[in-house]
Amino acid sequence: MLITKRSDYALRICRALKDGKTHNVREICEKEDVPKAFAYKIIREMELSGIVKSERGNKGGYFLDKSLDELTVYDIVSITEEDIAIVHCMKEECERNTNDVPCKMHGEMERIQGILEQEMKDKTIAEIIGQ
Repeated sequence: MLITKRSDYALRICRALKDGKTHNVREICEKEDVPKAFAYKIIREMELSGIVKSERGNKGGYFLDKSLDELTVYDIVSITEEDIAIVHCMKEECERNTNDVPCKMHGEMERIQGILEQEMKDKTIAEIIGQ
């Protein structure tokens, strides 16, 4: 699994919103060094997923709709990454991994990916930002 800057930025956005207050995109970007072009897209994805909500108006902006104690790293990464796979052949049917002759490398990568996914599911955002 390649965790891209999109996931890193999404985690930073969570950190910027940790105080429970409403923040505009400019504030979030300045506080967490997130480019505005990325921030708008990522926050929109987070909003569609129910993680953040928006408030319109002069004092509007974004705030977390879920507690950082219940949000996991996996929740954030699965929103920002198209496909969670550590190697390409796990995304599609692997020609070398058949029922007749299972690919040992594929099997091991699948095992490692399972461990990684479980670790991300077990780690809350509150834990990683020290809240």
